[in-house]
Amino acid sequence: MSERFVVTTYNLWTNARWPEREAAVRGYLDLTRPDVLCVQELQSHSREVIDQTLTGHARVHDDFEGWSEEGNIWWSNDLFDLVEHGAEDLGQLSPQRRLFWVRLNHRRSGRTVLVSTAHLTWQGNPREQEEGLSPRVAETRRTIEHLDRLAGEQEPVLFMGDLNDSANVIRRLRAADYVDSFTASGSPLAPTHPARPTANGTPQVLDWQFHRGPIRAMTSHVGEWFLDELAPSDHKPVVATYGLDV
Repeated sequence: MSERFVVTTYNLWTNARWPEREAAVRGYLDLTRPDVLCVQELQSHSREVIDQTLTGHARVHDDFEGWSEEGNIWWSNDLFDLVEHGAEDLGQLSPQRRLFWVRLNHRRSGRTVLVSTAHLTWQGNPREQEEGLSPRVAETRRTIEHLDRLAGEQEPVLFMGDLNDSANVIRRLRAADYVDSFTASGSPLAPTHPARPTANGTPQVLDWQFHRGPIRAMTSHVGEWFLDELAPSDHKPVVATYGLDV
C-alpha cells in the first residue's frame, strides 16, 4: 500500500505588491490546501494569512527570527505530528536564511519524514557579480552535509525551495542521490519565474523539489493560478504528490 500526500514549495515575494496580492495568496491556499507547505521569503503578514487559511495545519514556532521573516513549514494535523525541528546555517549572505527542517511523524504509517527547505543566494547578488563565483555551490554542499547528518537510516528526505539555479546545484544534488520531482514523475520542466503579468524577467526554472530514500514522487507540476489577473507571487509554486510505502 502507498500513503499519498501533496507537498508545495512557494517563494512568497516578501513585501512586493502587498497587500494587493493578499487575496490571491488566500485564494490559492484555500483552493489547494497542500498537506505540507514550505515557503521562502516569508513575512509576518503572509505568515498570518497562511495561518488563517490553513486552519487545519500547524507550523514551527521558534524564537529564531528566520522562522518568521524568511522561511517556515506547515503540515496537516490530520496526517502528521511534529517530532522535532531545526535551522542549519549554510553560510549565506542573508543572516535570516537557513536550511529549515522538520521531522514529521506520518500518523497512518508510523514512519517519520524529514522535510527541509532553503532559499539559496540570488544570482544577482553583488558578491557574485564582482567575483564571478556562485555561493550556491558551497550552500548546496553544506545542505547535503546537514541532511546526511540529520536523516535517520532509511528515512525519507524531502528538500525543496527557491534554489536560484538550474545547473550546478541540481547536478550536485543528483550526485548525492537526490531525485527531483519532475524527473521522478516523468513530468516536463517548466519555468517557475516569473509569474507574468504580475512580475517580469527571463523565464527560469528556479524552484525545485527533491527527494531521497523510500518515498516516490508520483506527480509534479508548476502551478498557474490567478485572481483578477494577479498571481499570488512573482514565483510559481512547485507541487508534487508523494507516495510513502507502508
